[in-house]
Formats: sequence, structure tokens, C-alpha cells
Amino acid sequence: MHLQYSAVGIQNKSTMAISRDDYMKDLERLAKSIGFAVWNCSLDLPVKLVAISEGGIGGWALGGGEEHARIYQNIVPEIDGPESRFLGDIARQMNTHIIAQMICKDPEFIEDKIFNIAFIIDPNGKIIHKHYKTAFYQYEPNVAPSDIWDHYIEKYGDDPVKLHEAIWPVAKTEIGNIGTLICAEGSYPEAARGLAMNGAEIIWRTQYPEPWMGNGMAEMQNRSHAVFNTCYVLSPNIGAISLPGDPDHVISCGKSQIFDYRGNVISQYLGGGESSVSAILDIDGLRDFRLRAQWQNLVKDIRAEEYKVIYDAMMAKGGVYPKNLCMDSPPFDEADQKELVKHQVNKMVEWGVYTPTQDWKPYKISESVTARINKANSSDS
Repeated sequence: MHLQYSAVGIQNKSTMAISRDDYMKDLERLAKSIGFAVWNCSLDLPVKLVAISEGGIGGWALGGGEEHARIYQNIVPEIDGPESRFLGDIARQMNTHIIAQMICKDPEFIEDKIFNIAFIIDPNGKIIHKHYKTAFYQYEPNVAPSDIWDHYIEKYGDDPVKLHEAIWPVAKTEIGNIGTLICAEGSYPEAARGLAMNGAEIIWRTQYPEPWMGNGMAEMQNRSHAVFNTCYVLSPNIGAISLPGDPDHVISCGKSQIFDYRGNVISQYLGGGESSVSAILDIDGLRDFRLRAQWQNLVKDIRAEEYKVIYDAMMAKGGVYPKNLCMDSPPFDEADQKELVKHQVNKMVEWGVYTPTQDWKPYKISESVTARINKANSSDS
């Protein structure tokens, strides 16, 4: 039987959570949106995959520094808790896989850390995939794998194959091999390639806030991920979000899209508000193309030793972004994060990667941030 089915991307309105109850309010609203989309879009082919946008469940519970501990204790849910079990019930009722995301904690993995986690639930209601967001834009104070790198080495060892599978997991399912990228990490070609080299045929990459949807940046990236890795890209974007504590103040977003493995837009909704996108995914067609194409099935021709030199050179210089920043401390607050950005720009100028203007002078960085960077850099891992 030819593996071909409908996939749906849900564009919903959500709430910036200020209490744990806000997560469930979004889920109850999503249940209706998912039910309608599956009912309606199954008129093409049966819906086997539903994708929810980043921020679609509880938005972003933001707080670095001292706020991190309060949010951990009082607001964010566990990844395997009532919220994900609620989605599991929907997956069973609809007989579909669901891709979703939450700002949440995973105390079985490590305590006292808040992550941005993408997860996949199978039609039996079971979580079969968890991906911890690897890179953030500067206003997101959550924990990435490199922030607790020593923990990863302790858990997985330094075997590059095991680390690759841990950081860039791909769910091998009966409807295809699915990997996930969240917002800012999709700005890096390496992130999508990490999934592709673990077998991804479908990449869920969501979302960007404005103005990076309207100016075409997210679409350009997603088209590139699809072409470079010969895979489908599902990109639902949040439709609108109400600001913390003010349900009447709503910021609109939108521009949900689905791309085929040649980089073509095969479904899109350009407006904001609540809606959905849907397209037929021909997984066997993708697999046939990968096996018989001569050129645009590009990953088969990666000359790894050439590209590896780039990253070996970076590591020989001490690495780019400091690792282990959150082993013993919470993520930076907004002010300290801006200090870190200054440090990173100084480094790029020092390395000759960025050429400064004639009147530029190296940024001065606060002593507290400098001390924390130096402590992180002293790690032996």
C-alpha cells in the first residue's frame, strides 16, 4: 500500500501562561480546532499527522535569573503530565500522531531546569519523541543541551553517534520518520541537517514571531531545510497570543505553511487568527525520489571530512557559544543575556569573522557575566 496521507497544521490562539491552569485552557480550545481540522481535511485523505505551533500551549513562561526557580515550581508543567495525557486522549480519539511543544520541566532528566520541548504522541497516546530546543533568541531564558553539556556527557558519554541521536532525535513511525525544530534553532542549517542524518523525512519547524514571518525569513529557512535535506517541512505558526494577565490584548501572528521535499509551498494560510493548513504527504514518493534521483537527494554526497574542519577549527579556538552556562545556575535574565551578546560579538571581531567599522570599540561586559563565562569555559568536558 502506497504511504500517502493528509497532514494538518493547527494555527490557534493561545494564552501567555501566568499559571499552570492556562496550559489546560489552551488545550481545551485546541481540542475543538483539532477535531474540526481532522474531520474536514480527511475529505482529501485520512489525516494521520497533526502539528501544533510552538507557543500554542501556554505560550512562553519567561523568566531568567531568580524568576526561573519560581516559574519552575509554580507554573510550568511536567512534560509527562496531565497536559500531554490530554493530547494523548485526542491522538487516540482521532487515530493520529500529534506534534506539539511546551515550555515545561522534565525532572526525570534533570531537576530545576526549564526546557522548551517538542514532543510527538502516537495514536496510542504515548509520547514517542522528545526534543530539547538547542538555541534561543535573546528573550527566551530556557535551558539548552549545551547549557548543561556536562550532564549530557555524563548521561550519554562522549560517543558522537549517541550524542547525535540524543540531541537530534528522530521518531521512526509507521507514517514516516519525524524530527522537530523549534523556532530559533531552525535558523541554523546544522540543526535540520542533524535531523536529516538521523533519517528525518518530515521536519516540524515552528515558528517565528513578527517581524520575521512577514519579512520572509522563516519561509526562506524552511524552504532551504526542505531542499537541502529532501524532506517535508511542516511549519504551523501561532495565530495569536494574548499577553500575560491581559486576555483582551492580543498580538496576531500567522503565515502557517507546509513545504514539499523540493521546497515548494503546498499549503499556506497567510493571515492571523485561528485556522489550519493541510496537505497530502507522499512519503513513498519522497523515498523513491531519494533512492533514484541523481542530484537533489543531496545528503548522500556530504563530504563530511571537509565540513568537519570548520567545526574542529572553532573548537580549537575554544568554541563559539559558551557551554555549561546553566549547570549550577539558572539562565541569564534579559539584562545579562544582552551582556553575553556583547561578549559573543567581541569574540567574532577578535577571530576576524566580523570586520568592525572604523569607530567601533570592543564592548565592555559586566563583571558578573564575565565571571560566569569564565567558569563555564573552565569545564574539562
